[in-house]
Amino acid sequence: MADKARSVRAYELVWDFSAIINTSWRVAAKEVLLALLAPHHESVMACSLALRKFRSPRTCRRFLNRFTEWFNWLTREGVTSLEGVTQEHCDRFIDEQQWRLPEPGEPRQQVVPETLAESVRVVQLLTLYGELLSTDSYRAGFVPWNGRSTLEIVGVKWLRGNRTPVAPDHILQPLLATCLYLVNEVGPHLAAVAEQMRAAAAEGKELPYGNVTHVPALREAIRQMRAAGEPLPEGVVTKRRTSEELGILNRLAWHHLAHRVGARDLSSAHLRPHIVPPLIKLATTVGFAGPWARQAPTIPRNDDSQPVPWTGPLTDNQVDSLIANVLTACLVVTCALTGMRNSELVELNVGCRRTTQVAGRMRYRLAGRLIKGKGMGGVPDEWMVIEEVHRTVGLAERLTGKPAGSALYGEIALSMRLKRLRQWLEETGNRERWGLPVIPNGPISARMLRRTLALSIAERPGGLLAAKIALKHISVATTEGYAARPGGSQRLFLAEAEEAEEEVHLRLTIEAFHEMKAGRQPAGPGARSLIEAFQHVDAQLQEAARHNPKVLQDDRHLEGLLSKQAKTLHVGPANFCWFRDPSKALCLKLAGTPDATKPLIGMCDSARCPQATHHQRHRPVWIGQVTTISAFVESPRVAKGEKQRLLPERDRAQRVVSEIDAASGTAA
Repeated sequence: MADKARSVRAYELVWDFSAIINTSWRVAAKEVLLALLAPHHESVMACSLALRKFRSPRTCRRFLNRFTEWFNWLTREGVTSLEGVTQEHCDRFIDEQQWRLPEPGEPRQQVVPETLAESVRVVQLLTLYGELLSTDSYRAGFVPWNGRSTLEIVGVKWLRGNRTPVAPDHILQPLLATCLYLVNEVGPHLAAVAEQMRAAAAEGKELPYGNVTHVPALREAIRQMRAAGEPLPEGVVTKRRTSEELGILNRLAWHHLAHRVGARDLSSAHLRPHIVPPLIKLATTVGFAGPWARQAPTIPRNDDSQPVPWTGPLTDNQVDSLIANVLTACLVVTCALTGMRNSELVELNVGCRRTTQVAGRMRYRLAGRLIKGKGMGGVPDEWMVIEEVHRTVGLAERLTGKPAGSALYGEIALSMRLKRLRQWLEETGNRERWGLPVIPNGPISARMLRRTLALSIAERPGGLLAAKIALKHISVATTEGYAARPGGSQRLFLAEAEEAEEEVHLRLTIEAFHEMKAGRQPAGPGARSLIEAFQHVDAQLQEAARHNPKVLQDDRHLEGLLSKQAKTLHVGPANFCWFRDPSKALCLKLAGTPDATKPLIGMCDSARCPQATHHQRHRPVWIGQVTTISAFVESPRVAKGEKQRLLPERDRAQRVVSEIDAASGTAA
């Protein structure tokens, strides 16, 4: 396990086989799990049915839990040898595993399909590794549920689909706004303080311990602080009830005062009687304040851009807390704008940033490791990222102060980190200081952020997240990463985005079909051909309904009929492009690339292209164009010639709006 991935926890490497009652089956479980860890071992390769794909220690530990349940269930049923296992045993075991009784007296709970599927796989694994088992195995020729897939056995059809929910928009918007503010505005100032604090700590280790020779310097320092009205350096405020004198002494950050006079600390019993009385007197005059960021520069508030000091004076503990929460913000930005998994985030090291210059433009990459689907410890990999992410990772490196090669973020635990971030913002008053929005309570995880980014890229050109925070063109930079390493982790993310894109396009096509059925027709040059295609599908549905009536909203038959049409859909910012015939695509004609297999959506002139349609969802975009052009035309600062050029553009946009209204039945 020396090369294990960092995401594998220590407890996941503790495998307790003693929970299996039958001792011979303990050996069988060990042999199968080790074979899953080492699929290319010569003994495993000799098994004709053995799986050739590496399974991580985390997966194997879950399989051990399923093995324990299966073997102990057989023991309770009186089975002493695997040769006596029948299909009836397998069926009854899975039937019982579907329901569990968590605590005595509580109602039964249904097991999630993924866990039930693991139980099925474990029962079947003993067949695949029968040649390797040394103590006991199924009888020759016995294959549990022979010929049936895991999905059929579990009884679900959607197990393979990605059921991770997207991050709710009412949480995602304020979360990204807060994290970007912490990274861009607060982070650079905090990094400077963190570097000063680490440098002071390193210098303090080289100083001598305090003694009576430092008394004159201490008295002079006290005199200077009294004259300047400088507060004493504050340490930790204790809530324990103590005398006023003891409370003052406990509140003082002694090491900061010691460093001021060239000593490591002031703990000597012979030293303190000389300085405690004047310190107590000074504390009642000037009070206490954190030793860091006493003259904090100003930064603009997030809500009204008014300048405010980025922080008040900070103690050592407050600096550490601030660092931890800004690191959480760095983690959120990195995760949300790259789509990295937990296993990939945790593999990022200090010093992972890479830059190259391509055609005069800077390109940014993060070097890490791809874990999922690879062998022990994964393989080296790189992510192409945007400059914002590159800068965020650089800030995280400054905040941690770790040497090169150390883990950058450590344990991810994003949900717990965000819970602490919300609480810290409210308790410290920093949210109000910086004018940040309230982050509502709700679940947020790295998986949800990855899924959100994939769907955002799939649904809109350029990606919804990029549009929300105005960060260049995230999809362009990411796509370059896909092309650079087609077998890497970004390629896996692209596969998820493409799968999500297919789902979104099918959903949009079905919505357009239902809108037509409801009388809200599409507009645009390609409307007639789209209506004809939908009418053909509708006729097929009517014919099928005569033989097998179905509920249209839940009808898989409709999805099958529209799937071919959905594959031609390309989503533009102000139109749908139904790319059925490249020879008719106006964008390809303008670009001189008639043999292209995809439209150039950025060059789309949907008001003239015979394959473009406008729907009610596109109306706000065209209304916005009319409003913007009208503002320029009415402005006295715009030249007359420019106004003449803009008028045809406004007329065209207004014509598109009128066509959408007329087709959807909302015309005045």
